[in-house]
Amino acid sequence: MKNTRSIRRIAVAGLLGLSLVAASCSDDEVDTATTDQTTETTAANSGSGTSTDGPIGDGCAAVPEDGAGSFAGMAAAPAATAASNNPVLSTLVAAVTAADLGDTLNGPGPFTIFAPSNDAFAKLPKADLDAVLADKALLTKILTLHVLPGKMDAQELADAGSATTVEGQDITFTGDAESLEVNGQAAVICGNVEVANATVHIIDSVLMPSDDAANSGSGAAMAPAGPGCAAVPEDGAGSFAGMAQDPAATAASNNPLLSTLVAAVTAAGLGDTLNGPGPFTIFAPSNDAFAKLPKADLDAVLADKALLTKILTLHVLSGKMSAEELVAAGSAATVEGQEITFTGDASSLEVNGQAAVICGDVQVANATVHIIDSVLMPA
Repeated sequence: MKNTRSIRRIAVAGLLGLSLVAASCSDDEVDTATTDQTTETTAANSGSGTSTDGPIGDGCAAVPEDGAGSFAGMAAAPAATAASNNPVLSTLVAAVTAADLGDTLNGPGPFTIFAPSNDAFAKLPKADLDAVLADKALLTKILTLHVLPGKMDAQELADAGSATTVEGQDITFTGDAESLEVNGQAAVICGNVEVANATVHIIDSVLMPSDDAANSGSGAAMAPAGPGCAAVPEDGAGSFAGMAQDPAATAASNNPLLSTLVAAVTAAGLGDTLNGPGPFTIFAPSNDAFAKLPKADLDAVLADKALLTKILTLHVLSGKMSAEELVAAGSAATVEGQEITFTGDASSLEVNGQAAVICGDVQVANATVHIIDSVLMPA
């Protein structure tokens, strides 16, 4: 299929925030970024900021009491080594290893690092995590959002209110030292963890870039939204988490809302294509959408492979696009070749003036799927 637009998803990107500092900035770049900090954070980011309080937060209870992974043990090691000794950060360590960034992360720094815990990563679909691990450039751009040059403890962050990350985006801090929120997206569950070259704050969610940053090279995966999402099973292969593990055709076959679509894809012989590498954006008519068509018409289309293929490929774009990105684009060329339009907003998206999205931003392994209430027809 012709690739008319390739937008890679960022969904999971925050995961390697720790590792990304390494890939994205040399020691000289860290010095420059430190110099550029605002006057409110200059002293804190000069490299001499030290934590005035010990580790704080409910999540600190999960840190070992002794040994290399304890607070005392981690204080003697640089960031990558310290993280490898902390069982709370094993997923992060796997990511650092995959990115081959351990040596840089163990460099002189100093850094302030927001480190997503294992539970933070567990909120992300496995397919999203795997996609990010396979794209080193994307990791470098996105994950430096989790790193500041210079050491800042929780109180200094709360006092500063905001700071510029190594990635270049400003992030905000609200609350106080004991209940710190980072960029309105994550809570610090164990702050002021000192390692040899950084102050680490363990957080409960992965930070995501702003819309502008997300749209600059990769589509940001949003959570599924819309009234039709309530009909999706809560667990099993047909749930959101289950579908995220499978490519599009397989995921659809596990979703009871899409059984008629699966029959159509099978009749057109498109299953292998939709299970291919993609990535795709797919507008998936629900069973109720097909039920709007007279049975005789539907039977005739299912019996005409060429016409059926034309209709189904009208529902597919090359590249992943969230509902918000579709609204921003206004229109896009389908795999079938026809331009279709997008109106409304991300929560009330209309496709080509023919269908409404009833459950958008559903992630599968190779596509972003938007379930729609009517079948699109060619011009």
